[in-house]
Amino acid sequence: MKVFEVITEHMEGDSKEILTTREYVTSAEGTLQSVVNHFTEHCYQYGKELKSVQEVLTIVQHIEEMK
Repeated sequence: MKVFEVITEHMEGDSKEILTTREYVTSAEGTLQSVVNHFTEHCYQYGKELKSVQEVLTIVQHIEEMK
């Protein structure tokens, strides 16, 4: 499973202050393109600016609880 860092910027209301949001996400497809496509649409809908999307981590193993 790949983890992607997504950075967006926006201003709230009449404020001139730029707010930066940093999120860590995964996608069902596990591709950079799927994350970029999703956040491009998200930013368009909510008036945000997409600043960066990058792969930051690859999880190679998930260990289940032993019973």
